[in-house]
Amino acid sequence: MRFEIMNAGKIQLCASLCMWLGIVTWTGNVKFHLWSVFVQHSSERDVVFSVLNEQLNVSKGLRDGKTFSIRSPVTRNNAIEHRVFWSAWLDSLSTRVFGVEHERTWREQVRDARVVVLEAGCGRPTNRLATFADGTRACVRYGIDADQVLGETLSYYLAELLGISNLPPLALSKLNLSSEQWASVRGNIEALEWSPNAIVSLTEFIPNVTGVFIPLHLRKQQGGGLQLSPETISNMTVTYLVELMQWSDLIMFDYLTANFDRIVSHIFSLQWDARVMERTTNNLLKTINGHLLFIDNEAGIVHGYRVLDLWERYHRLLLGSSCIFRRSTVRRISEMMRSGDSAKLLCELYRAREPLARELGSLSQEHALTLQNRIDVVYKHIQQCTEIM
Repeated sequence: MRFEIMNAGKIQLCASLCMWLGIVTWTGNVKFHLWSVFVQHSSERDVVFSVLNEQLNVSKGLRDGKTFSIRSPVTRNNAIEHRVFWSAWLDSLSTRVFGVEHERTWREQVRDARVVVLEAGCGRPTNRLATFADGTRACVRYGIDADQVLGETLSYYLAELLGISNLPPLALSKLNLSSEQWASVRGNIEALEWSPNAIVSLTEFIPNVTGVFIPLHLRKQQGGGLQLSPETISNMTVTYLVELMQWSDLIMFDYLTANFDRIVSHIFSLQWDARVMERTTNNLLKTINGHLLFIDNEAGIVHGYRVLDLWERYHRLLLGSSCIFRRSTVRRISEMMRSGDSAKLLCELYRAREPLARELGSLSQEHALTLQNRIDVVYKHIQQCTEIM
């Protein structure tokens, strides 16, 4: 998109504003880099799996023959594309929560950093808030057993495979009480009765966060497929729509990991608590920038797969509550479905990034098959949404 602006002061103002919003890059001209979808005439359903990356040239706010600008009113036409995708324009407003380089640097920094304070915090009684010598803080999750730490870790790397950046950076550490890392808080660890040499997860502590309520539209649409009418969308703010986009990723992610300790537990509790949906969601926080944080994923994958019989009905209800998707996430799901072995992709990434991966363990063959089956179910759900929307 190119705006011809003669006044130098206006150029600076426009560039600063647009770059601050995270929707443009400055290369001498203001340009929007957007995803677009190639629609094949033979089957509209193929839209979901034919995502192309385009750069659109726009003059005076024209896009695909339609007038559009940052200040244009929000409508279904510019918020949702091809009935099932959040629009490229809207998606461009949602930046990564944690950058790739930040995650890499943070992992390397904390793996051997010296812990000087270990105190209550980070949710469950078994968790602790650690402060390192340089002032960095992290949530330490010991877990009732090693499977919870494994579930937390594999959930983190599955999110990375899916391109979902809402999970705080994670690293593993061994509780070697004679090591420089843990020696200063040895007394605290012994008082907690944590097993020496147990492997714990460290996740970045994010301050100034708030609880999150399930959006009203999802509460009303459990199992019916999220449908946003033109009238509904026109009454929504862009901020709210960007949050809904993150919810669509969360719903897909929690289904794949079979994490029952977040939204699913709310759905389950409706049997005896009609107002449970009016309370904040478990293990979900929001930053001051409006990013959702998918925290405390210990119930995901390993433990979640073990108790599927108890929760699967509610997992299916949750998955059915959303029929609008981020195109980049759909593309990743499609790639993992076609691979036929998502567990192999996951474990390869996990072992490449985590020095303690082989010691902590990995997915069993049974759970590997469960993951692939759930990838296939999500893929089919996306296809079905193209038919009913």
